[in-house]
Amino acid sequence: MKSFLSILLIVVGGLEFAAGNGWAQAGTRRIETPARTPVPRNAPTVPNAPFLAPQNQPVAPAPLSASSGRDEPRPFNLDTALARLLADFKTVTAQGEFELSMTNSGKVEVTTLPLVLHIMEGRVRTELDIRSVPLRANLSGPFTPFRQVGISRLVNLTVFNSTVRLSYQLFPEVKSYLTQPLSAQELPSLVRLENRLLGPDTLHGFACERFLATLTYPNGEKRDARVWRSAPATGAKPIQIQFDVGDSLVTVRLRSLQSLANLDAQETAVRMANLFALPSDFREYPDAGYMLQTLSVRQVRAVR
Repeated sequence: MKSFLSILLIVVGGLEFAAGNGWAQAGTRRIETPARTPVPRNAPTVPNAPFLAPQNQPVAPAPLSASSGRDEPRPFNLDTALARLLADFKTVTAQGEFELSMTNSGKVEVTTLPLVLHIMEGRVRTELDIRSVPLRANLSGPFTPFRQVGISRLVNLTVFNSTVRLSYQLFPEVKSYLTQPLSAQELPSLVRLENRLLGPDTLHGFACERFLATLTYPNGEKRDARVWRSAPATGAKPIQIQFDVGDSLVTVRLRSLQSLANLDAQETAVRMANLFALPSDFREYPDAGYMLQTLSVRQVRAVR
């Protein structure tokens, strides 16, 4: 269970888009299967993110070097992808939406959730608000188990540098967290990025340019992302990023993105402490399954 957004995301120069401008509202609905670009064979069907699919066993980190030869396809790490795609902004804070489209019997179930993203000095923080996910007992979905035990916020802290590669998944309402080592493949600075202009486009009524961004990981694996950027006259900021992940479609929409590159050292230190410090009163669990089971048992005992 790693990054989001563990992930992911996640805008300078007046790039503001209100929810009323045709943007999807938080909630779940069914739509026809959207058009996709081809995806790699044997790709995972669900993004590997702490709020999506619990993993029972953490994976030991690989040596911090590019692999020789081609490894098995990795679970999709949204934090790595977003950190690389937004690397030009270096230090940013952004707000927008995270949308997950999952295919089910020829239809697509779409869940759209508010998202907050911070990237600072090799660290990524992503926050999802899942309060709109229904609490019906018979409802299935990647977010439902968390809502059923009283969790409404999913926070992921990812630290990438030459010596530390860790992801922490925090659940503030229940004061709990998980720790996940990351492999060298997840280090954004080792991922090569190539952009190909596909041409002008219109997104939710706004003029933009559409790109095909190709991420090449140290093991040679490639992943494509469709990126919509505002017109050059407005600063060419990304406003939507879309990934095919097996049978799922992950879309990140940015309503606002602010560069923090001009912060002084003291303010940067304060923000780092506030955003990336691991709370001392949180309990660490070995995996999400055990955490959810423990919290569920605690709920049952509380009502007896």
